[in-house]
Amino acid sequence: MKIIYKTNKEFKNADAFLFGLKGLSTLEEEITLEELASFSNKEIFLAIDKNMFNSDLVYLEEVLSKIDNYNISGIMFYDLSVLSISKRLGVKTPLIWNQNYLVTNYKTCNFYEKEGVKGAFVPSIITISEIVEICKNTKFDIFVPMFGYQMMALSKRSLVSNYFEYIDEENNKDINYMIEGDDKYPIVENSVGSKIYTKDILNGIRYINILKKCDVKYIVLDNFMISDDIFEKVSGYFERAVNEDLSDDELIKFEEEIKSILPNSSTLFFDKKTVFKVKRK
Repeated sequence: MKIIYKTNKEFKNADAFLFGLKGLSTLEEEITLEELASFSNKEIFLAIDKNMFNSDLVYLEEVLSKIDNYNISGIMFYDLSVLSISKRLGVKTPLIWNQNYLVTNYKTCNFYEKEGVKGAFVPSIITISEIVEICKNTKFDIFVPMFGYQMMALSKRSLVSNYFEYIDEENNKDINYMIEGDDKYPIVENSVGSKIYTKDILNGIRYINILKKCDVKYIVLDNFMISDDIFEKVSGYFERAVNEDLSDDELIKFEEEIKSILPNSSTLFFDKKTVFKVKRK
């Protein structure tokens, strides 16, 4: 098992990074292909995860036509145009299926494996037992989010800008909040739209041993809205959890220590099913 860091380029402790490819990603931390040379001793995954429009396709094909010239460990893709163009061009860089809340079962994983995809990034809305089921029934490399605020929704609309225009006020913040009762949900707007995040921080460190046993290849830590000093402390716990042979009790102690630093951290949906029911009249 390895740790991928979804963080800023200056984070020194990382052996593997996840960056968005500039112009083709929804991520906050973006990188150009030319910048990859400075990460020659790091494992790099690129997110090409925005909805593609006709106007994006020429640039997307240009990128994919030369992507194999760079030392990239995998492409996290959302739009199926990435898969289609990669197959047509014979791209060798591994493709990782990353369609957010659609990555929920092993049967679809196995379908994409037949299409040449090499791995899947599971969402944080399924349980640990469901992740284990996927691992046991697919040959995919599985990527699991383990720490950080999780994106709940992405709208192509400029929700924040439209709101402040409607109330005739100027917005001078990078991060705003949607208020629902006592709960505050971070919302960020960028060139691809508006992203709404969970109010709580995912902390799945107690499940590391379970994921090791089912041969999960990568876990992902995200420092969005987490200060660098706190993120460094938290990453230290995860590095020990991954690299040392620790008991479940020791991992739970780590979880408690992280919660003492970040009181709004929790296991989110890892230990409870996400159930949506149609309300009958």
